[in-house]
Amino acid sequence: MLTLTLSAVAYFLASYFIRRYLDASGIPKGMTRGLLIFVCALAVSYGVAALFQWATT
Repeated sequence: MLTLTLSAVAYFLASYFIRRYLDASGIPKGMTRGLLIFVCALAVSYGVAALFQWATT
């Protein structure tokens, strides 16, 4: 349960910071940018979950 919570928090934090980075870079909003944010945040979320699972086993 803790892994799920940590990965959800990591997802929202990653999506926030990725979105801010893309805004600062001047990349226009659109479907491709939204998909990029989703995929990168999902990868961070999976990474945090895997790291936590590995650390606790």
